[in-house]
Amino acid sequence: MDPIRTVVLIPESTRKAKGGEPEPPGVPRLESALPRDARRKLEVLRDQVRAAAPDAVGNPAELLPAYSRFRGNMYRAIPEEAWEQRIPGVEVVMVSGLYGLVGSRDSIVTYHASMAEPLERLGKLNRWWHGHGLPNLLHTYVAAVHPALVLDILSLEYREAVEGYAAGLRGTKVRRIDFHGLGRGSQPRRGKLVAKVLRGEPLVKEKDED
Repeated sequence: MDPIRTVVLIPESTRKAKGGEPEPPGVPRLESALPRDARRKLEVLRDQVRAAAPDAVGNPAELLPAYSRFRGNMYRAIPEEAWEQRIPGVEVVMVSGLYGLVGSRDSIVTYHASMAEPLERLGKLNRWWHGHGLPNLLHTYVAAVHPALVLDILSLEYREAVEGYAAGLRGTKVRRIDFHGLGRGSQPRRGKLVAKVLRGEPLVKEKDED
């Protein structure tokens, strides 16, 4: 794998493709970049969400890359070729109600859980993940891969799940972009922005950037 120069943070999608197949060997996974203790903590938290909502998790033998699994309006605005022919050094990290954090190439199941919605035993998932250390896990990941830029285009509930991750980062610029007043209409714009980064196209300064 090429060194990661840019990490893009985006939310998962509640709309997901069905089906899949067993994971092929040698597929990179986000957690492989984490130190052992952080990797183990992420695995334990994922198991707790699965245990709280076993009926929400699909067949573990039916896997797709995360960028193919998520099919909401933002993801549909990102052409398949942008994912498959991305420039070296770019990773997209999805904040996920089931996985916490997932890399765009990671193989994942279909599932029915969202950071923006509650589970009966855990409450609203963005608050649960935040309270159980997701900001520190994201901080640890970013510090481990040490990109020059984190482009944060998370929506509200997803940003709340990881709020605080950027504190104390060294040598990494965090650029946060919001789309104020657009609501769900912001999703295609988020997707087009991701596609630009994957292709290595220059980014103009967004008027809604914080």
